[in-house]
Amino acid sequence: MRCAIYRRVSTDMQVEDGVSLDNQLHRLHAFAESQGWSIVGEYVDEGISAKNIENRPGIQTLMKDIEKKKFDVLLVYKLDRLVRRVKDLHELLQHMEQYEVMFKSATEPFDTTTPAGKLFITMIAAMAEWERETIAERVYDNMKHRAEGGYRNGGPSPFGYDYDENGDLIINEEEAKWVRFIFKKYETNGSQNIAKLLNKYGVKTKKGVMWSDFSVRFVLKNPIYAGKNRWNYRSPVKGKAYTGNEIIQDIKQDNFEAIVPYEQFKETQSIIKQRSSMAFRSDNHYPFSGIAKCAKCGNSLTGAYKKRKSGGVYRYYKCAGRFKYGVCDVQTIAEEAIEESFLNMISFEDVNLTFDQQQSDLLELSFEDVQKQLEKLNLKKVRMKELYIDGDLCKDDYQKRMLAIQEEEKELSMYLEEYEQEASVEEIKAIILNVKKEWPNLSFEAKKKAIQFLFESFTVEVIKPTKHGKYPEPPVLETKDYRIR
Repeated sequence: MRCAIYRRVSTDMQVEDGVSLDNQLHRLHAFAESQGWSIVGEYVDEGISAKNIENRPGIQTLMKDIEKKKFDVLLVYKLDRLVRRVKDLHELLQHMEQYEVMFKSATEPFDTTTPAGKLFITMIAAMAEWERETIAERVYDNMKHRAEGGYRNGGPSPFGYDYDENGDLIINEEEAKWVRFIFKKYETNGSQNIAKLLNKYGVKTKKGVMWSDFSVRFVLKNPIYAGKNRWNYRSPVKGKAYTGNEIIQDIKQDNFEAIVPYEQFKETQSIIKQRSSMAFRSDNHYPFSGIAKCAKCGNSLTGAYKKRKSGGVYRYYKCAGRFKYGVCDVQTIAEEAIEESFLNMISFEDVNLTFDQQQSDLLELSFEDVQKQLEKLNLKKVRMKELYIDGDLCKDDYQKRMLAIQEEEKELSMYLEEYEQEASVEEIKAIILNVKKEWPNLSFEAKKKAIQFLFESFTVEVIKPTKHGKYPEPPVLETKDYRIR
């Protein structure tokens, strides 16, 4: 049988008895002769630690010759001459088994030249797995502890940032302006459309490649841009699946600067969540997509278009209940018809857009009068406290008078809330009516932004369907049940 021998000593062990290179050579030749093996190759690493196998030229040459099948069995003096880590031994034995090369230790019962000795490989594999899991657990616990403290666990710098000489993240302004662009544009555009715009402008990702809808969404969902450190978002061992157990903390870096405000980041996450539950297309900016609901089945109406034979396009909306779920039969509706019905709805002629209010004797007071009364009550409280401290007012009288003042304060405060609610209602009405006034002058994108800013939803009911034929008539619609954001 063709045999190869491997010898190694570290610098500290060259003078120790029993493990010198010469001693190993003598013992290995004697053992090979006793087995009837012919030595066809010798590999040596002198003065090199067994910490790893990558930096050992002797063992690297050995592994290449294993692939060339230059010998049948590898013989070592002791196992620790070959490797020190179970992981390295397991990988080496797997490599040898692939090329049908056996392993034997001259002084230990480690042997794969016999059927019984092959059990050794199974034992080593189990030990290697245990070692990997133990190391992985320690690394995970350490990284989790750092993440809980707001520290980053390495990784490349995200788009919009670079590392400085201290390893801190600093803003790359050329990239950061495109991060702001992405967040701003997402208010009315989808991630795919944003990716097309970035590629059109010649912007590249951090890796120097073109943008995709996935890379845009990754930016939009990354809290680092709002000053938050995220860890364990996706599993590196399960196809990068989302874990659902991510840790998000304020980033621990004194000089860190966020690129977008945290409130804007939270609003973006709300938009992402909202769009995930409805069909959303932004290439042509359909103002009513997702906001308009079918009165018949309750599903969203989504925009689409067809090219006209005469030129131009026909913009319309279709019910997801019909085209996606097959539970509705409502017709497709021209965008012009929904626009007309919607603009009639927001005239507010027959709509009472107010909050419920409780009647009060204070309703005749002005806002300024109520504020003045509150200031007077505050002065009364100060005076009552001074009288009590000076002993001019007993405890029971003090408590009764303070309770009466607090009750009056409560009633005045409630009136202020009612006044503010009434003011906000009027503001909303003014904004919506202004949208109606400017509607013909707005772009599709501006219309969409206005609708999504003001309305959470409204329903569209087909009262009379479209009449086709020689004398076509548009549908008669009723837009109702609107919900203000």
